[in-house]
Amino acid sequence: MTLQRQNIDTLMKKGCDDMLITEVPLKSNGESARFFDDHLEFYGTSISYDEIATLATSNSITIHTVIFIPMGRSFDGMVTFKMNNGKTHNINMNAMSVFGIPIIRNPRKNEKLFPPLYDAVYSIVAKSMAQKYIDEINGGGTVEVTGLTVNSSEATFKSKKAVAFINKDNYRECQVANGYGATVATVYDKQGDTLWSSSIWSNKNVLLIPYILDAVFGG
Repeated sequence: MTLQRQNIDTLMKKGCDDMLITEVPLKSNGESARFFDDHLEFYGTSISYDEIATLATSNSITIHTVIFIPMGRSFDGMVTFKMNNGKTHNINMNAMSVFGIPIIRNPRKNEKLFPPLYDAVYSIVAKSMAQKYIDEINGGGTVEVTGLTVNSSEATFKSKKAVAFINKDNYRECQVANGYGATVATVYDKQGDTLWSSSIWSNKNVLLIPYILDAVFGG
């Protein structure tokens, strides 16, 4: 866990109403995303965490070559919020350069700007979204998220051969990829072997999985 993410978690535990937890730059001209305890502000838009239906992140770096000679560089960075009302809001940090000259923003700058944004989205938005799933499970309900069906006793998923289980007896931890490329959640058993991994083709709400499984089956 990064120092920034530790600081974010500490601030969230204080629980002040309408508290600004952190602000991260999106562009070098001063535009930023501001994360509060219950909502997010960016590009003149305000989004309540309670109104987000699905959250997805992705980012990757591509070196473009011609006959093995580097000609350009692109950075694809995106955070997508699909709301309960069907609307979609994006934080788009895509950038491209050719022969080192920025054509669409500056990829090297955006490569540095994206990790703090990803940390804030994971530590604040995903954690807040996960709580409603946790509350439903603790209330005796069953939820479905990113290919898992979870209740207070077990999480089930379809493997190639049969239905497999995650429960308090075999669960050790869940980790997500660091945000570069497809965001994938991987669940490990107590021996350190992989129990389950989310699909790289569908990463909606994958960042919620560690919080849900830790709350239900952890410790």
